Amino acid sequence: MEPAAPESPFDDTNAFRTGDRDDCFSKDPHRPWDKQARQDDADDGSLADSQLRDGLEDHRSDEGRDAPLSESKANGIAGGTRPASHDDDPHVREAQRILRAAVAELRQEALFNFGEMTAVKLTAVLGQLLEHSELPRRYLETVRAVFAEPVGYRTAYKALEGPGAVLVLPREPGAGRTFTAHALLADLHLRTGARVGPLSFGGTARFPLRLLPREQNAGYLLDLPADEDETVAVSSDFGALLHDIQQTLKNRSSRLIVLTTPEQWQRIRGGAPEGVVPQLGKPDPVKVARTWLSAEAPELDTTRWLTDGRILELLAGQPPSDVLHTVGLILKSEQTKQIHWAKESATQGQVEADPDGFNARVLSVVEARTDWREELLKWHKKPGRTDFQRNFLLVAALFRSATVAHVYVKAADLCGHFKTPLSLKGQVSPGVVELVDEIDADLDPVDDTLDFGRPGWDDAVLSYFWIDRPAVRKTFLAWMAEAPTTKKKKTNEFLESFTTDDRLLLANRVGTFAVRWATRHRKPDPLEKIISAWHGDPVLWKTATELISAASLHPTMGRFIHELLLRWSKNREDAALPRLAVDVCAGEFGRLYTTKALLRLGYAAGSEDSGVQKSLHAAVRAIWSDPTARKALFNSIIDWCASDTNRLASGRRSFAALATLTADRDGEAVPEPVLLQEGSEEDEFQPALKDLSVGWRTLLTPTDDDTAPAEALRRWMDAAHQHPNLSPLVFSVLREALDAPDPDLARRLRNRLNDLLYAWQPYPAPDADATRVRLRHELADLLAHDRSRAVAKYHPRVVGRSTETV
Repeated sequence: MEPAAPESPFDDTNAFRTGDRDDCFSKDPHRPWDKQARQDDADDGSLADSQLRDGLEDHRSDEGRDAPLSESKANGIAGGTRPASHDDDPHVREAQRILRAAVAELRQEALFNFGEMTAVKLTAVLGQLLEHSELPRRYLETVRAVFAEPVGYRTAYKALEGPGAVLVLPREPGAGRTFTAHALLADLHLRTGARVGPLSFGGTARFPLRLLPREQNAGYLLDLPADEDETVAVSSDFGALLHDIQQTLKNRSSRLIVLTTPEQWQRIRGGAPEGVVPQLGKPDPVKVARTWLSAEAPELDTTRWLTDGRILELLAGQPPSDVLHTVGLILKSEQTKQIHWAKESATQGQVEADPDGFNARVLSVVEARTDWREELLKWHKKPGRTDFQRNFLLVAALFRSATVAHVYVKAADLCGHFKTPLSLKGQVSPGVVELVDEIDADLDPVDDTLDFGRPGWDDAVLSYFWIDRPAVRKTFLAWMAEAPTTKKKKTNEFLESFTTDDRLLLANRVGTFAVRWATRHRKPDPLEKIISAWHGDPVLWKTATELISAASLHPTMGRFIHELLLRWSKNREDAALPRLAVDVCAGEFGRLYTTKALLRLGYAAGSEDSGVQKSLHAAVRAIWSDPTARKALFNSIIDWCASDTNRLASGRRSFAALATLTADRDGEAVPEPVLLQEGSEEDEFQPALKDLSVGWRTLLTPTDDDTAPAEALRRWMDAAHQHPNLSPLVFSVLREALDAPDPDLARRLRNRLNDLLYAWQPYPAPDADATRVRLRHELADLLAHDRSRAVAKYHPRVVGRSTETV
C-alpha cells in the first residue's frame, strides 16, 4: 500500500475529506428526522433533465423578466412539475444558455476556484457574491436549479412561507446552511414574489428591531457574527428577542432566516419560540450530481454517467462539495475532444470495445480523483527528463489559459529562481513546439494556448510538485507572487501581448490558490507574500482585496480569514497587511460584521503608513452608513484622538472623514454635515458636544499639506449660515475645541481657526455676502472674548443639542 502523502494545497480532495470546503448544501448527521418531514419528502425526486431546462426559467420577454412567477410556474420549479416544452423557442434557448453559464459560475464560486475564470466572469461572480442588497432573480433561479432538497426541506419551506416566520439554521460553516437558506429564499421569491436578501446584524451586541426594513412581503437572511475571544458579537437574549422579531415581521408580512453555529445557538437560544429550528436531513450525492450536471450540461447523458459503478463508487457517502468536484471533472472530460493518454495505453481490443470513448472518459475522472499520480510518476521518471521540461509543465499548469509564449518565458524565469538558469536566445534551448510535445499537451492553432486534454491534470501537476519538491516550496511561492506583476522588464520584452486581462487571469489563478492553501493549512505565508508583492500595483491590489473579501464571506474559509484580518491589522512591519485589512473592512465584511471590523480598524489605526491612513478614511465612511454602528465607530475615533495615544493621526483622518461627510435631506441646497444632523429615530445616535470638540481640536492641529480642516470648516459654517438654528452648536463646538491645556497649543489652534474662517469668507471683498461676514465676525468675537477672559461666558440659544454649554 502506498504511504500517505502530505496534504497538498493543490489537492481539492484533501480539503473535501477534512471538511475545509463548503459543501454548499444542507447536511446535519446529528439531528433526527421528524416523521412529518419524512412524509412530505417521501416522494420527492430530483428534477429530470428536461424539467431543469424548461421549468426553471420564466420564458417571457426581456422587459418582463423581473416580474414574479405565476403560482403554477413556481410550483413547477419547486416541485418538479414539467410545463410544456419550449425547446424550439429561440428565447428559451437563450435563457437556457444564460442559466448554464450562471450554474458554471456558481459551481466555481462554491469551490472558491476563480482561477479557471476570465476576469469578466470573476467580476460578475464576486459582484454577486459581495452584493448586499436584494438577491437578484437570476441568482435565485440558478440556486433553485441546482439545489438538491434534503429530507425535511418541504416542511421547512412551509414553515417559512407564513407571515412573521423565523427559521434558525444552527449549523457549522461548511454544512450547507447558506445555500439552503438561499434555496428557501429562492422558493419564497418564486412562489410569492417576495423581495429577498441579506440583512446586516449591525454594530451592537443586541440586534436592534429598527434594522428590520419596513417593506411589506420580504424575506431576509441574517448571518449572526461568530463570537470572538476579544468581542462577543451577539447578546445572550437573542432567542427571547425572536418573539418581538416575529411580531414585527408579521405586521409586515415578512420572514427571516437566521444562520448561527450550534455552540452559539446553545448560548443565545434561551426563551426562543418553539419550532424555529427545522429538521433537515442529508442530501443524496447522486441527486446532487444529477441536478448540477443537468443544469450545466442538459445535453449530457447524465443517466449513463450516474449509473456507472466506478462513478457511483466515487460519489458514495461524499459531501456535496466533493460531489461538485466530481461534477467538474465529468464536465471537463466531456469537453475534451479525445483522451490521448487512454488510447495510447489501451490495447487494440479495449479501443474497439470503447468506440465513443466513454470508458476512457470515466477512467480519466477516476484518475483525476487520485491526482493522476501514476501517470505523473511515469512522466517524471522518463529517461532524459530535464529541469526545463519539468518547469515548463509546472508553469503551464499554473498559468491556466495563458499563451504558450508566456508559459515558455516564465518557465525559463523559474529555472533561474531554482538556480539552473538558461538562455532563450538563439536555438540552444528546446523550443515551444518541442516542449509542448514533451508535456503531452495540445497547442491551439488560433490563440496559442495549451490544453492537456485531461480533467484535473493541471491541479494534479501542482499537487505532484508540492509533494515531490518540499525544499523549493518557499522559492516557488515567492516567484509565484511576483508572476502577475510587471516588475521585470526583460520578461515583458518577450511578452508584448501580455495584457491587463492576461495579468488578471493569472492573478485570479495565483490568488485563489493562495487563499485555498492558506485556509487549508492555516498558514498565511503564501497569502502574505502575494499581498506584499501586489501592494504597489492598483490592478493587482484590487484583485487581492476582492479575493480576500470574498473569502471572508465564504462559509468555511471565512472564520480563518477573519483571524488573519485581525492579525494583519496589528502588523507594523509590512504596511500592505494592515492596509489590506482596512480595505476589506471598508467593504461587505464591515457591513455584515461591523463589530469585528471596528476591532480591526482600531488596531490598524496605530499604523503611521499613509496608505493605511487613506484606506482608513474610506472604511470609516463605509461603516458610518450603518446607523447601528455609528456610536461604536464615533467613540472609537474619539479615543484615537486622545493626545496620549499612538493613533492620533488615524483619529485625525477618521474624524475628518466624518466631519466632511454630508447627507442631502429633502433636496437641501447645502446638505448638512452628518455629525450635525438631528436623528429621525428616537434612539438614533447623536455625538455629544464635548466629543465633537475633541475631534475638532485634533483636526485643527497643524499638519503639512492637509486640506481636510478647510473643507470641514467650510461645510460646517455653510450649514450654520443656511440653518441659523445650527450656529449655536457649531460655535460651541469650535470654541470648546480651542480650550487646550497647553497655552502654546491653544494659540496655534486659534490662529489656525481664524485663518480658516477668513478663507471661508474674506472681508473686505468685492463680492462679500453680508450675512456670511456677520456670521464670521460673530464667531471671531466670541473667540476673542474667550481669549481675553474679560467678558461673561457665552450662553448659546436653546436649540436642540446646543443646550449643552461650554
